[in-house]
Amino acid sequence: MVRGKRFRTKRLWHNTKAWSYVGSALVMAGIIGSFSTGKVLFIVIPVMILLAGYVMAYLRDRGNECQYIVDEKGLWLRTTGTDLRAGFDEIIDASLVDRSASRDYIRQFIKDEEAKQVTRAREQAFVRFCSVDIGLRSFTFGLGRRIIDRMPNSKDDLVLLRLSGGRHLVLSPQYNQDLVDTLTRALVSQRGRTNSVAG
Repeated sequence: MVRGKRFRTKRLWHNTKAWSYVGSALVMAGIIGSFSTGKVLFIVIPVMILLAGYVMAYLRDRGNECQYIVDEKGLWLRTTGTDLRAGFDEIIDASLVDRSASRDYIRQFIKDEEAKQVTRAREQAFVRFCSVDIGLRSFTFGLGRRIIDRMPNSKDDLVLLRLSGGRHLVLSPQYNQDLVDTLTRALVSQRGRTNSVAG
């Protein structure tokens, strides 16, 4: 049984909220088109698009249910089918980051000449313990991403975790500052003990 301080992931439903704006505009345009032409098809098509969009948005927003546990040995990341144990000697640092900055960060490490499957694998590894869609892929040619980035709660900070060996992960704890503070204190304490033993 692992004991330690546990952090659960947050849910922001950015895509669902963004689609509600876009979908409402489509339906309104359909209603206007239906009244002006007398054809019901102008309402049916936007409603079908609206429903399909909601399903896709929900699936993207649902994300992974993750747990982050800080104990005496380090950080334990858990999600369905995947666990990762990072000892304090492997953790470089943890810092707050928003959606846009986290996208920019991972793209620094992806070369243009990389094959698409390699790029996709690296992106998936980066967000595998994150429950928030950071917008690495857009079905709306970036329009939805721009809408979400301007939402009031889109600045809710995520946590960028840097590990040894050039590994990077973005996390989405409900209490992001608390996780960063807990990890920082644990790292300082662990390194202090290591220095005292070495001395």
